[in-house]
Amino acid sequence: MADTDNPNVNSDVAMFIDWENMHGAIRGKANISTLREVAESYGRLVLAKAYADWREQRFQQDSLVLYKIGVEPIYVPHAPAGGKNNVDVKLATDCIDFAHRYPNIGICILVTGDGDFIHVATALRPLGKKVVVIAQSNNASSRFGDLVDTLLIYEQDVNPNPAPPPARPSDPKQAKQSSSLDEIYQTIVQALQQEEGAPMLLANVKQKLIRAYGSFDQNEYGFVKFKALIEAGVQAGYFALNTAGLRDWLTLPQKDAQIAGTKLPDGIDLLYQEIVTMIEESTQSKILLTSIKRSLIKKYGGFDESVYGFNRLKDLMQEGERLGYFTISRNDKEIDYVSLV
Repeated sequence: MADTDNPNVNSDVAMFIDWENMHGAIRGKANISTLREVAESYGRLVLAKAYADWREQRFQQDSLVLYKIGVEPIYVPHAPAGGKNNVDVKLATDCIDFAHRYPNIGICILVTGDGDFIHVATALRPLGKKVVVIAQSNNASSRFGDLVDTLLIYEQDVNPNPAPPPARPSDPKQAKQSSSLDEIYQTIVQALQQEEGAPMLLANVKQKLIRAYGSFDQNEYGFVKFKALIEAGVQAGYFALNTAGLRDWLTLPQKDAQIAGTKLPDGIDLLYQEIVTMIEESTQSKILLTSIKRSLIKKYGGFDESVYGFNRLKDLMQEGERLGYFTISRNDKEIDYVSLV
């Protein structure tokens, strides 16, 4: 959990993500929504960068999504065999550089388990910077424990499995808060209904609550993190929580019992495979692009191409065509269809 008692809690925050180091070790790729929530619990997040060789096939879609959600992807080519990891060098250099250039940054968050970054931590702390490291349990260097200000384990402190919802309190004052929690959840459901099938980012959900009530703090309802409040609402059946495109999204719960619990595909390749399956199972050889979107909304309780970093459905489908999943064609009425290759 974030150390909100620290005097630096209102400082500006910089976050540096070793994307290659964090990729795939626990539950797939790092969840940017939860990383941002933790970073913003320390103060104003003014700088966020992610480092990798973005030419690698496994990272190419990540760089697009990261860029569009305010995390700058920094391209670092792989070093020759046997050479020092270029990502480590570039990330470490940037940390020290920004520490000197921007005295307003009081907290530096390093998202990595690489023990080599202990040298960065020991250089930042004499400059008055608080150093927070987020690492996965299976790659967190034992050297971090005593030499950084806070060590957070990703799958325990940042993005844990959903906990059971808290029991309904017996205290009358607490009970009043609990009954108003239902009102909060109903407000969220109404906001989702207004989106007409488009998923909502958790950050946007919280902003809607702030606009609706003037202010909003999940701590008043017994939750340290906003995501924990949402997870309790998911377990109560108000809506569904999806992790896709590196972020957390809310959709309305699926009505069809046969597909209840189905979640948005985490990666775009899985989405394209699902679209191919839809085409294969269709009685028609060609399907309208708009029909594809309606089918995805029905199956997942909500769908929008922005989840995967695209502004238009056609842009997303054209990328799938480029990758060889299907073919897009247009009839004489200039209506777009999709079919198998």
